[in-house]
Amino acid sequence: MKAAMQYQNKTPEEIVRQYKKRLRAKQGLLILIFLLYAIVGIRGIWWGDDGMTDVLLKLFILIVITFPINIWISWDFMSLNMILNQDCDPVTYVQVMRLLEKVHKRKRSAVAIRINEASGLMWSGQFSDALALTEPLHKYKVSANYQVSLLNIRFNCHKKMEDFEKAMRVKQEAEALVSSFTKASLQKTGQELLNVMDASLALWRGDYETFRRMEEARSAGYTAKLQKVVSAVCLADVDIACNELKNARTHLEYAIQEGGTLYVVEDARRIIIWNRLCAFVLV
Repeated sequence: MKAAMQYQNKTPEEIVRQYKKRLRAKQGLLILIFLLYAIVGIRGIWWGDDGMTDVLLKLFILIVITFPINIWISWDFMSLNMILNQDCDPVTYVQVMRLLEKVHKRKRSAVAIRINEASGLMWSGQFSDALALTEPLHKYKVSANYQVSLLNIRFNCHKKMEDFEKAMRVKQEAEALVSSFTKASLQKTGQELLNVMDASLALWRGDYETFRRMEEARSAGYTAKLQKVVSAVCLADVDIACNELKNARTHLEYAIQEGGTLYVVEDARRIIIWNRLCAFVLV
């Protein structure tokens, strides 16, 4: 949670400026270590003090020393996801990702940033823009986790745009991808995606009992505030359909209070206004 707090009440420019400062410091440390290794290595070879075994040993030590720093750099990049997942602020998240395009020039990093940007666009309710951003990314070879993210973005955008035929095609792609996974961790991640899709489709069909059962099973493992807010809005839909209005109001008020700039907050406000209007008409 401490990582999430460092991004609150800051502009995208401030966030990226701090990120760049930390990144340059770590990159400088890496460069310094490589220079020291080169100096020591060249000196040892030049004076004949080092044989092949010594060179390989020093190379191994270099890898051991620099590996944690590279992990540290990756963690800093991944921690930016807190802006979306814990602060529930996709608007700031998208702006941060766009600024990062000028910081990370490598193709692999650029693709990761674009996928994150598409996710932010989706959660801010810009579904067509998110889809447009994912289209050119199909030609790049990305990690299995990023493939899962792309499928999730495309599925949700098509569903929200009420193009259920395309949403079902994306689900079929997801099923094919998950069936190709051999690692247990990837199979678990893929199955979680399929469960999300199945629950979403159950809600769309009006199969509220199935959705509630699936959501209650999944919600026990929620750690991100984004997940809890989205779940609350979906459960409010079910509560209203089942005439459990008190529960619905509790869920909607939580979403409005904690949902930041997520598009579901506007959905929650519209539901509350509509139900107040209906109650007034009935009276």
